[in-house]
Amino acid sequence: MWQTPDNLYAEISPASLAVHAVERAAVEFEAAMSGKNERWFFAITDIHLALTAALVETLSGTARVGALIERQQEEWLEYYAKLRVAPEDKDRVVDFVTLLYRARDPANERDMYGTLTLTDREMQDLKMLHGFRNDVAHVKPVGWYLEIAGLPRIFSAAAKVLHQLFQMGPLQIHLEEDELERAEKAIAFIRR
Repeated sequence: MWQTPDNLYAEISPASLAVHAVERAAVEFEAAMSGKNERWFFAITDIHLALTAALVETLSGTARVGALIERQQEEWLEYYAKLRVAPEDKDRVVDFVTLLYRARDPANERDMYGTLTLTDREMQDLKMLHGFRNDVAHVKPVGWYLEIAGLPRIFSAAAKVLHQLFQMGPLQIHLEEDELERAEKAIAFIRR
């Protein structure tokens, strides 16, 4: 990681964020599985963050636009080609479900060095995970109840996707060997 001599800044990439988030998710998952049910809420937000960061890194491609909304993809590609007028709202990433669909689309195989393989059930589980995460991340003045019976299956689907993403070129290229090992260790723990 890059730091100024005075250590005034901290920096993290989507790839590194995915590693740290999946490690935290594994810790929270273990606590939740051991009966600390409130820890599911933290596990959900952490695994969702890990998935989102890994999807953004993997889909970005060499132009770094693959995870952006279509209008901004076009604007950036024009910028790179000739205009040199950077888009005003330049970093708007598509929603989580669209990221999943893009990662399954063979049209993105070249940038990703592969595509995700998911069953319909796993896709539904990941959509449910996204809904749960939205409930937690967008706090309202109410308490939450969460049925936990299906959460291990949902986490297994998320870990499967993360395993696939960490095997693809973009994450392999942008992470150190120890980061890849740490991520795979956390993923394996969740998948077991």
